Amino acid sequence: MTEKHRDPEYLKNARTVRARVRMCWRNGTEVRCWRTGAIIEPGMSFDVGHIEHDGGHGISNLAPESVKSNRSEGGRRGAAITNGRTPRTLPSVRRASREGLAPW
Repeated sequence: MTEKHRDPEYLKNARTVRARVRMCWRNGTEVRCWRTGAIIEPGMSFDVGHIEHDGGHGISNLAPESVKSNRSEGGRRGAAITNGRTPRTLPSVRRASREGLAPW
């Protein structure tokens, strides 16, 4: 876990996102990975991802993300740092149409 994932603001807002996902599941609302658009089924493991990598820990920059996509993105960024190059920017998929807490 990196230092940014130990930040008190991130921890507080990540708890809020997780609570919101659980509430959506209880209400029967579909939850999708912000990066890939894949459905995150009720009870399925998920991470709280940063929409903009260096965008801070505000609630508007955090959203549910599938474990696979979050960790592969982290691995890609980590490898780029280790190998001394700038990671290529992948297009982000923002499928949500609602406004508010996060784009999901």
